[in-house]
Amino acid sequence: MTDTVRRAYLATTPSQGDEVSLDPDESHHVARVLRLKPKDALAVFDGKGGEWDATIADVARDRVTVVVGHARAGIVEPQIRIVLFQALARPEKIEWVLQKGTELGVAEFRLVASDRVETPLPSPGRLDRYARIVMEACKQSRRRHLPLLSLSAFGNPPAGVLAIVLATASGVESIGTVLAGPMAADVWLAVGPEGGFSQVEVDGLIGAGWRPASLGPRVLRTETAGVVAAAIVLHTRGDLGPPAPRS
Repeated sequence: MTDTVRRAYLATTPSQGDEVSLDPDESHHVARVLRLKPKDALAVFDGKGGEWDATIADVARDRVTVVVGHARAGIVEPQIRIVLFQALARPEKIEWVLQKGTELGVAEFRLVASDRVETPLPSPGRLDRYARIVMEACKQSRRRHLPLLSLSAFGNPPAGVLAIVLATASGVESIGTVLAGPMAADVWLAVGPEGGFSQVEVDGLIGAGWRPASLGPRVLRTETAGVVAAAIVLHTRGDLGPPAPRS
């Protein structure tokens, strides 16, 4: 049966029996958007993996107070940690990546500049909007870990990380072939901008320990490629259903 209990985010980790106040944004959402009342049930999560049943104790003009109940059981987060390095693109494209990537189970988003990126770095206000989109997608998808979001560089993958740069050159191995090797706890995915990575960038990433991989003969948009690749990784590892057969 589908869990229809509404959810709210707590900036701190509570204990059973605590009476805590939601922050102003969450209070507004619960009181004005969801229109919940005292004694209504909801679930609260701390973005660090914990989630609890709760009951609304009071609804004031700018503050909602809840009483925390039992911790909720079950595993909802992927057992594999995906970090998506997304080259900057137009805001609406980045928003789509953040929303759908969060729904799928991406653990961290790193927005990176690239040789062919024409979009400027996002402003603090834009980053705040991106963070809100991640939060709302986290609540909607019933995740308990809030994905991290930052401006970053590609960097060198540490030991134990499978780092994949999506490439379109002929002769590149398929992502399925790359994933057929030993299991990795962390997978990094690098997605180029709308014009693709330059060959210099691809060569540099390969030299730093990234493995090139193809998503097939069709060219995907920048906002599509990372989400598709993340879904393939999760399916291969058995998160979206039975694992893909291995040769």
